[in-house]
Amino acid sequence: MAWLKRIRLLILGKLARLLIEGVVAFNKVTIAGLDELRALEQGATPLIYVFWHRHILFVIHRFKNCGARPLISLSSDGDLVAAVAAEFGMDPIRGSSSRGGARAFLEMARSIREEKARVLITADGPKGPARRVKEGAVQLAAKTGAWVVPVSWSATRVKVLEKSWDRFLVPLPFGRIRFVYGTPLRIPPGLSACGLERETNRLTEGLDALQERAGADPA
Repeated sequence: MAWLKRIRLLILGKLARLLIEGVVAFNKVTIAGLDELRALEQGATPLIYVFWHRHILFVIHRFKNCGARPLISLSSDGDLVAAVAAEFGMDPIRGSSSRGGARAFLEMARSIREEKARVLITADGPKGPARRVKEGAVQLAAKTGAWVVPVSWSATRVKVLEKSWDRFLVPLPFGRIRFVYGTPLRIPPGLSACGLERETNRLTEGLDALQERAGADPA
C-alpha cells in the first residue's frame, strides 16, 4: 500500500541521514575551489552543479539545508535517494531521460529562472553508462543561462559497491574526504548539434580533470 511505502521511505531516509552524518563526522573534510565560485554565488547567479552518479552520497551532504534541487529518477531506487535528499533539506525534482524527463526539464528551468535555485545533476544519469556525460545538463544551461559547476570528491577510506553499474562509492569513517569545486563553465545559447557535442565533451574533460585535483578515485 502507498502509505506503507511512504512510512518505509521516511524511516529509511532518516536512518540514511544518521549514517551519512555519522560517517562524515568521523572524517577530516577539506574543501577546495571555492574562491572562483564565491563571486557567482554571492551574485545570486543561477548554478547547475554536475557530478558523477557514484559520488552522490557526499554531494548530498555537502549541499544540505541550502534549498538545492537535485534531479532524481522516478525509479524505486530514486524514491529512496529522494527521501534521503529531503532529509538533508533538499527539494528533489523527479524525472530522467527514460521517464518524466520533459516535465523535469521544465521544472528545473523554472526553478533556475524564478528561484535562482541550485540544481544538482548526475552527469551520467541514473543508469549510465558510467562517467559519460549526457546532454541534459548542457541543454539546460544553454536554455537558462546558468553556469555549470563540476564537483567531485575523494576519500582515503571508501567502500566500492562492485555490483552497481557505476561502482558506487560509500565513504567510510576514520579517514579524509576532499571535496573540490571545478571551474564554472558558461554554455552559449542556441547550440547546434555540433556545438552540443562540443560542450558535452568539454564538461566531460572538466569532470575528469577535477577528479585528478580531488585525488585518486577507485576504478
